[in-house]
Amino acid sequence: MVPIWAGCSSEAVYEPPTPIPTLSAVSNQEVENYSKAVLAIEQRRQTAAKDILETTELQTVPDINCTQSETIEVLEGTVQEIAVQYCNDSKKVIEDTEDLTIDLFNSISSTAQFDQNLQVRIQNELIRLQQ
Repeated sequence: MVPIWAGCSSEAVYEPPTPIPTLSAVSNQEVENYSKAVLAIEQRRQTAAKDILETTELQTVPDINCTQSETIEVLEGTVQEIAVQYCNDSKKVIEDTEDLTIDLFNSISSTAQFDQNLQVRIQNELIRLQQ
């Protein structure tokens, strides 16, 4: 699966995602919409990571989880600004993706961590979308 910083949240505090859907509950259309959002977010993630490394003396990008505000609050200055912008941009991508909500995006992300069949479906859709 395309690596991304974990989750997006419409809230500043962490809340567990909606109950994890079963494989049969994630429709092909939801996989397609999710994959479209992942590709758009991945572009932003790469840009944010590049910006963080170029504007600091850091050798690696800090762990950033948009659903866990403490991972952003510990960052300083420009790095925090870049992380906040990335999370806001990611949230907007999800909200602007047809028939996709932040809760559904996070639920699919959570499910995919443990459901190999869903991972394969998402990977196949990502490949299809990039052709």
